[in-house]
Amino acid sequence: MTLEARNISFRYGKHMVLDDVSFCMEEGSFTALLGRNGSGKTTLMRLFLGFLKPSSGEIVINGKNISAMGIKERAKAIAYIPQQTEMVYSYTALDAVLMGLSPSMTIFQRPGEKEKAKALAVMGELGIRYLASRYINRISGGERQLVMIARSIVQDARILLLDEPTSSLDYSNQIIVLETAKELCRNGYTVMLSTHNPEQALAYSSEILALSGSRLVYSGPPTGLLDGAVLSELYGRKLMIKEIEVEERSRFICLPV
Repeated sequence: MTLEARNISFRYGKHMVLDDVSFCMEEGSFTALLGRNGSGKTTLMRLFLGFLKPSSGEIVINGKNISAMGIKERAKAIAYIPQQTEMVYSYTALDAVLMGLSPSMTIFQRPGEKEKAKALAVMGELGIRYLASRYINRISGGERQLVMIARSIVQDARILLLDEPTSSLDYSNQIIVLETAKELCRNGYTVMLSTHNPEQALAYSSEILALSGSRLVYSGPPTGLLDGAVLSELYGRKLMIKEIEVEERSRFICLPV
């Protein structure tokens, strides 16, 4: 499933947040979204979800403008995983995953054994079936993010938007979430992940988008950032990218000069 932004602009009052942004995410791609605080990363995701309407331009999912899609149709196409998920009521992890079925159920329907089996199967694929009966507010941040990813998969959405999902996680849980997202791409999901860590973008993504001053200043493969010029401009300080070999794989370290 593809997601395309065509000349998207958006403003809050007189403040231009996004200005003439265009790109296309192909099916199975892992797109990393970079930018400083206030650069429009979250706004862009909210536009994709239909929570905001662009001032101009259009957003297209699989060739269809999202303005022509109803709420349930959008929910079956695209899902959102926020930075942190705090629930008012302490649902179990299984209950939280089952909430992903709401777009395909009526308001009075309750999940049956078939739906529970589907949710448990997805949790098993992500290695978190053991969390099924645990309360979601009593598990770790990394586990909670994996529960939210499971909920998105149960939702049957093939486009996943992850908004700084590793920002509050320890290093081990960051790797788990990133590797899970990468594996989903191998299985045909289309993933966009926003991050403040350029090393994550260089290590895991197939495409990188960089937002600065309301404009898209870079759109392309990670290799296009290895000279450090774009990242130095993006973050306002001189940066150097160093390549190292780890078990016959290239890894990149971003260093201030």
